[in-house]
Amino acid sequence: MIDKLQLDDFEISYSTEGEGRDILLLHGFPSNMFFWNNIKHELKKIARVTIVEQRGYPLSSTENSILTNFNIENLSSDIERLIDKLKLNNNLAIVGHDWGSIVAWSVASRGNVKINKLVSVCGGTEFPSSKVYNKLIFDKGKHYISTFQDPVHANSLIMKDLDLFFRSAYRITPKIDYNLLDLSLKNLFSSYNSDSKLHDVNIESLINHFKGGLKQAISWYSNIDLNLEISSKWRKKLDLEITFLFGQLDAAVKLNDKMINRLKSSGTNITIKEVKNADHWLPLTHKESIIDEFSNT
Repeated sequence: MIDKLQLDDFEISYSTEGEGRDILLLHGFPSNMFFWNNIKHELKKIARVTIVEQRGYPLSSTENSILTNFNIENLSSDIERLIDKLKLNNNLAIVGHDWGSIVAWSVASRGNVKINKLVSVCGGTEFPSSKVYNKLIFDKGKHYISTFQDPVHANSLIMKDLDLFFRSAYRITPKIDYNLLDLSLKNLFSSYNSDSKLHDVNIESLINHFKGGLKQAISWYSNIDLNLEISSKWRKKLDLEITFLFGQLDAAVKLNDKMINRLKSSGTNITIKEVKNADHWLPLTHKESIIDEFSNT
């Protein structure tokens, strides 16, 4: 059952099941609250599990929005208000995938709600400046995050063929040479072919879910420079249990020595794990790596 919580000018959709300690699951891009269904099914045997469709995604879309509505302060405040309203205060753990991990990190950093554990999956703490991405030009165009700085244009490109977009996004990543990896929008999200294999997702369901477009979801990326400015107000080393999970074959987020050092310096109780044979969709293929984080609950 999907419930809704009124937040100012829009309603945020969520679902809560199970009993015990609280676990909150935050999806990334281009996913939705149902991305977590298999993991939720397992975790609800030992915990109260809440899944959320975040601001700007179809079940929590806003009306008459402007680009800056999708900044990290608003995204974090949404989750904090949901936590308060639902009283998710029983040894709360937040699991975030992709963009969800960025929101989870901000919620933890802001300190407005009590979090006991943070599990970041195929994500991290903050995006760097758009200037970093603008320097990256590939054979098939500029970095997809540079393209996403204009959400109207990026959305128009994606909506030309939603089936191709989701098949490309959710294709299984083979072993790749990161030095030759093309991270352009065209290559990552428009390059599926009949030889590609797909993760276990329902493409038709995703197309139907996002038939109204992805402009608001893409707008999250369009605020990464603003987010760096906003986050400076609460950026600090965190003092709670944090696990970073990365897929060995993740084409979007590559775990390297520089990132490892940065993540280790971000908190006092940091564990970093790289899951073999997993790509960016680790929660779909290696759900046990997330479930095991709560095996002693």
